[in-house]
Amino acid sequence: MGCDSSSPLQPNYQFTHPQLSIGLGRSDLAVACTDAENDDGGGAAAGEDDEMTVFHFLNCAALTFGPHVVYYSATPLSEYDTIGTCVKAAVVYLGTALVKLVCLATLLKVPENDSFDPYQELMKIFIGFIDVAGLYFALTQLTHRNISQNHKFQAVGLGWAFADSVLHRLAPLWIGARGLEFTWEYIFQGLEANANLVMTLSLAALGSLMWLRKNKPRTLVPIIYACALLLATMPSITSYLRRSLEWQTPKVVGFELFSSLEKAQLVPDGS
Repeated sequence: MGCDSSSPLQPNYQFTHPQLSIGLGRSDLAVACTDAENDDGGGAAAGEDDEMTVFHFLNCAALTFGPHVVYYSATPLSEYDTIGTCVKAAVVYLGTALVKLVCLATLLKVPENDSFDPYQELMKIFIGFIDVAGLYFALTQLTHRNISQNHKFQAVGLGWAFADSVLHRLAPLWIGARGLEFTWEYIFQGLEANANLVMTLSLAALGSLMWLRKNKPRTLVPIIYACALLLATMPSITSYLRRSLEWQTPKVVGFELFSSLEKAQLVPDGS
């Protein structure tokens, strides 16, 4: 039976059953049909919302992790099969992150408010140099396949940056970007991951000049230490910009992108 309430039938429909008798007037049937249509429309809208959330998640994931894959595929790293070096660097990063986590939990206290604490941030800077030490270990102590120094620092920097993005951004992206409400937060998170990729590759390039070459360019030594200091202090710098100067996320991410690009300009050609 159709649900057309204007059908020229009797004004009252009687369904009989040996144990059940239901009477539906024309108005009752119209209400039932309307409810069924609303249920179908609600289900379709829910399906569209699910598609949009998945689409938003995929876009944010591509922005966050896509540049790492593109860099590996578009450079000679893929031709020389340096994936093993990238994985080793990622493992060293995970170990470094674990050491940093223990130091942060041991030396720092939980802040009572969201204000900028100079002592806390100073301790974070000292702990941040663990990243520099880990990068030094990955460049100098790991055994690498027969690859050139140029490919070595790129593979180490790429694996290091990719592990950082997975550790700090994958879980928030999976939980938050799949929400029903659109937000720019995860777009900026992807841009921040790109800035970190450029900064890590730049530090690895400068570190390879200082730690791997016998003839160290003395003029670059102060620059290398300045870049290492910038890498260690960047979390405290962004914390100061957010809490004390009350910068919004777009300005902070813009500052990180600008700093990483300026740092990349310091890397000499042919390094």
